[in-house]
Amino acid sequence: MADPILERVRKLLAVAEHPNTPVAEADAAAQAAERLIAKYAIDEALLEAGAARHAVPEVRTLVVEAPYASAKTVLVGAVARAYGVRAITLGGGELTRMSLVGFATDLTAVEMLYTSLLLQATTSLRRQAETGRAFRRAFLIGFAAEVSDRLRTAHEEAVAETDVASTALVLRKREDEVDRALREHFPRLRQARVTVSSGHGLTAGRRSGAEAVLSARDQVSGGRSALPR
Repeated sequence: MADPILERVRKLLAVAEHPNTPVAEADAAAQAAERLIAKYAIDEALLEAGAARHAVPEVRTLVVEAPYASAKTVLVGAVARAYGVRAITLGGGELTRMSLVGFATDLTAVEMLYTSLLLQATTSLRRQAETGRAFRRAFLIGFAAEVSDRLRTAHEEAVAETDVASTALVLRKREDEVDRALREHFPRLRQARVTVSSGHGLTAGRRSGAEAVLSARDQVSGGRSALPR
């Protein structure tokens, strides 16, 4: 049975992304969807905290395809952090595998939102006048950086709006559990550094990220748009 909140989110997104929707109405629908998905994640955390049988973090594998896989992993990480999920890159090449550590509801939100944002970034990237691998890679990293800032703000606002005084404590406890699971599954981790060589691409990506719809979409089973090489 479909979750009624997520169904509302999808309907709002359909309005926001339809080409015939007036700009003001599209913006209002997108903002409503953003608030709903942020609140949904917090509500699910509170429900699980009060359940008789406590949920535990799990590990899922996400395949990140070329081109620009390293830049795409930055986007995965940005979305994961917003939902209290830890993202680990396992290897590079044509198919980069990432492990996501977190609670089931959060993992699902991350997978859905990453897919939606990647499609949005791809569409925006095709409209850019400048081309070249350095520009495109920097664009994706800039897009991820802007999205990360917006997701953090949306999360903080959703926490502030909740009526439950212990919300911050519940979320902190969940993050501690995720961190323990991360250490158990991946005891030897190294911090990766990401660099860019196109300032124009970074700026253009941030500008596009500022306009992205930050809500999970039911596109995991749908087609993927290929980035230009």
